[in-house]
Amino acid sequence: MQGLKEEQTVNMDGVNLLVSILLRYPEIGTISFDPDTGYLKITFTLDKMVLSDEFKKFKKLLLDSISAYHYLEKIENAKISINTDLQENTLFMNILRDMDTVSQNEIKLISTLMNEHFGDAIIKGCGSTAENDNELVQEDLIDRMLGNVKLNHVSERIIGIWEEGRVLVFNK
Repeated sequence: MQGLKEEQTVNMDGVNLLVSILLRYPEIGTISFDPDTGYLKITFTLDKMVLSDEFKKFKKLLLDSISAYHYLEKIENAKISINTDLQENTLFMNILRDMDTVSQNEIKLISTLMNEHFGDAIIKGCGSTAENDNELVQEDLIDRMLGNVKLNHVSERIIGIWEEGRVLVFNK
């Protein structure tokens, strides 16, 4: 039959990666991948206002920490962007990273710094409160999925979000 469009299948490696990251790091509110730019966008949602000076200090701390990590891991040409979006009384902190150089350990570093700096102000999903052994398994799984996505590029834009205690993934 002519005129029917074949439905495109979604790369499950990309979907599984986003779900795994959200489950392991419930402080991440949304995470998305844009194949046009090659960026992974990690968004933290805060229920408090962050003053401009406070954001500048945290941004410098975060960038310095990521730069030190890249230096130690010999990661070159990494692309990173940090910005905020304010909607009513909610602040969205967006961290954009290129998929070619991002790693699970870097995501862990970012999440740790966010938790240490903003703590209870972060709106969190109902993620894992698992033991350390399970966390190591989850982190290893995320590492492998990141490797798969880097090899088998995701061709569709996908976004993972927390909603009512569940992780949902959509392709846009």
